[in-house]
Amino acid sequence: MSVKYELLKRLVRASGLKKRWVGQSTEALLEARRRENAKNRIPELKDDAFDISQVQVMGCPVLRLIHKRPANRANLFLIGGGIISAPRPGAVRKALRFARETGLDVFVPYYPLCTEYPLTRVYEMIHATYREMLKSYVPQNISVLGTSSGGNLALGMVPYINDGHGDTPMPGHIMAISPGTCVATDDEWQRMLALEKLDVAIPAQYMRTAVEIMRHGDDSVPDYMLWLQNGDFTHCPRVTFIYGSDETLYACAPSFEAAMKRYGVDYKMIVGQGMFHCYPVFPIVKEAKAGWDMMVRLMKE
Repeated sequence: MSVKYELLKRLVRASGLKKRWVGQSTEALLEARRRENAKNRIPELKDDAFDISQVQVMGCPVLRLIHKRPANRANLFLIGGGIISAPRPGAVRKALRFARETGLDVFVPYYPLCTEYPLTRVYEMIHATYREMLKSYVPQNISVLGTSSGGNLALGMVPYINDGHGDTPMPGHIMAISPGTCVATDDEWQRMLALEKLDVAIPAQYMRTAVEIMRHGDDSVPDYMLWLQNGDFTHCPRVTFIYGSDETLYACAPSFEAAMKRYGVDYKMIVGQGMFHCYPVFPIVKEAKAGWDMMVRLMKE
């Protein structure tokens, strides 16, 4: 690993990023996120090669980054944040860079958050956004990319469609980067505790607190939305997983692999050795830049 990368890890660890997710009550954590989200704004994006606009889906804004030179392929770009933090301007600007480098039209939903709603509401809005995209693109030409909790939502579209939405065709490709599912077994928990010593961003304990947060007081939230590794992946399209080997969420990778094999899914599991959570979308050191380039190449294919 480069000196710059090692320095970056030390700085992130020293910043206390992991402490933002634990050490307070669930309601105190949610209230802190509500205050942050209230200050967040959708950035003004400009690029002469794009028509950039917003539409409303279920009362939520969706950014449309549409190439002026017509493209017949599109991507649903799901930005993470524990489903309690709204997409930050920097992440949205990366979505525009992603659109530019892949040649894909890109849709970025500001989906409902579990600060206010149960996870069922989030899935409903994501599904509605995808249905809007199907009005302009054939399903095999739509890919879905999600990071962290967004990676979980991306992959979770499959069991959601299988759960009473069979009239919706599956997308052509799903890329789940560090998908943030909750812990379902003691084996996963023990792996997560071991990995927590290496992770500079996500504490293991949050992945248990997240169950309460995602239910948001609604015990009818389907189990697969909380423990996605146990979902129904019948008719699942091609899936690409990308993890860093030094992140707590990698603990659930074996369970996802087992699910993919159980349902006969065409999948690829990519693990960045020594890399951190969602490393391809933080291309600030050469190791992560290589991850960004790989992500772009795979989505162009």
